[in-house]
Amino acid sequence: MYVRKTQTLVDDIEHKVDIMRNSAVSQLTDEHKVEIGSPLHAEIKTAIESTLWEVAPELKDKMPKEWLAKDEDVRAVFESEEHKAIRYTFESQDGDRIKLPPLHNRWNDYNIDQKYWTPLIQEWITSQHNTDVERDKLRDIYETIRVQLVGFMAKHASLNTALKEMPELELYVPDEYIEKVNKKENRIKATPSAPTTEDYEEVDVDALTRAAVAHRVTTGNK
Repeated sequence: MYVRKTQTLVDDIEHKVDIMRNSAVSQLTDEHKVEIGSPLHAEIKTAIESTLWEVAPELKDKMPKEWLAKDEDVRAVFESEEHKAIRYTFESQDGDRIKLPPLHNRWNDYNIDQKYWTPLIQEWITSQHNTDVERDKLRDIYETIRVQLVGFMAKHASLNTALKEMPELELYVPDEYIEKVNKKENRIKATPSAPTTEDYEEVDVDALTRAAVAHRVTTGNK
């Protein structure tokens, strides 16, 4: 069946690219999550307390409990010349709550000096940084795919001719459109135009295919 190219079709292709991008990125999101009560969690707690009480560390264990700030989650920032900022909201656990100075402001972000980074914290920061780099790469890959597909579709009046010129496009077209194209009734008899070199130069078909295959592998989609 002949499926005319419409803005809705292009929007739906973009939406599918967005879904695939978000799915790929989500695979990395919690890869290095800090488990509450773990050794890493305890060392981060110590590093944050050392930062919060840096001006008067001797008062941390001497300050009357009623003088301390109310228990709140603390937003910590780990940053160095080698790594971009890693932001982490520390959550206390019952029985081992973080000690907050009287003037603690829950809206502040606290930069944790490298002198308080233990080897375990450093390893975690490196892992987080590497994950962020991979996440940014994935976003860039799918953004490039999105732009290339929009440009490719702009040159076609129908989905039929677009698929004829670049079959890999099917990986990014919602199923309902593919089903319409594959319907035998009312199938157009005209032969679609041959693929043009210009189209293929503008679309990285290999990257297009790799990203789609990776998406199917990680999500189990058929």
